[in-house]
Amino acid sequence: MKKVFLSLILIGITVGLFGCNSENSLKSYQITQFALGTVIEITVLDISEEHANQAIDAAIAEINRIGALFYEGNPKSPLYEFSHRTVNSVIMPDEVLYLIQRGQEVSKLTYGCFDMTVGILLPLWDFKSENPKPPSENKILSLLPFVNYQSLTVDLENNLLISTSPRTMLTTGGIAKGYAVDRAIQILSDNNVKGALVNAGGDLRVLPRADGKKWRVGIQNPRMQRELLKVIEIDSGAVVTSGDYQKFFFYNEKRFHHILNPKTGYPADSCQSVTIIAPTTEQADALATGIFVAGVKLGIELLETIPHTEGLIVRYDGKIVTSSGFAQ
Repeated sequence: MKKVFLSLILIGITVGLFGCNSENSLKSYQITQFALGTVIEITVLDISEEHANQAIDAAIAEINRIGALFYEGNPKSPLYEFSHRTVNSVIMPDEVLYLIQRGQEVSKLTYGCFDMTVGILLPLWDFKSENPKPPSENKILSLLPFVNYQSLTVDLENNLLISTSPRTMLTTGGIAKGYAVDRAIQILSDNNVKGALVNAGGDLRVLPRADGKKWRVGIQNPRMQRELLKVIEIDSGAVVTSGDYQKFFFYNEKRFHHILNPKTGYPADSCQSVTIIAPTTEQADALATGIFVAGVKLGIELLETIPHTEGLIVRYDGKIVTSSGFAQ
């Protein structure tokens, strides 16, 4: 529920701009739906309600398609087939293989801090239980040998995903949602709307507004649910926040959250949240996860090397650290 609240903050700030629109014919149209395991909010600027709704419907359909394709629990999903394989290679659609390949590039960039093969660890962490508790150290250690993005090979020529590790499982939760937002934005752009914002539970991307105004996006304080750390203005691109407040439980007065460190199998503990501004939501999504695990020092070093990408990190103790270009 906390990530949902974040998304409502983001939308609430942007909606406030519409009342002072200088183009009288330009109106805003919105829809809120549940997909990808979160709340999806789409805001479109257009001169025609019918045209706006058609574009929104097409964007929602694309989000649902991607959700089904990449949901590991869907028996018809290629990821489900991979996780239940009896051989070391599985035929996959190009679209899935290309996303996995791009994910591996982020894994290399972040020195393995972003790693989709943490999928085998996720069932150990039951955040839906009424009385959740962390798994035993022995259980985690028994599965860590199967967490290694380098055990995967993408064979695009033969449409194969190959693993040298028989029990390796994938989760695309740290990148597929961003990809879905990008695809939705592309659909809206193809439909020639006059501006758009797509927000999937904190994974957000915008299209430029025809009135020339910027979108305003609030970054939530990870320890004060109804407070904002900052409000930023963007005309295009993506903003994604990953935080330890989005899915968590307390056990023996210690917070355990859903962003796992692939090297330890436990939740990463050096950050409260990471916000990334990048050209695409997919890139920002994966980097937010990877840098959350990497921590402040390595995270900022990485951000300074990636063009057109900035970040804000809230450290474990609440200190805020930003990349050099974040203020701009």
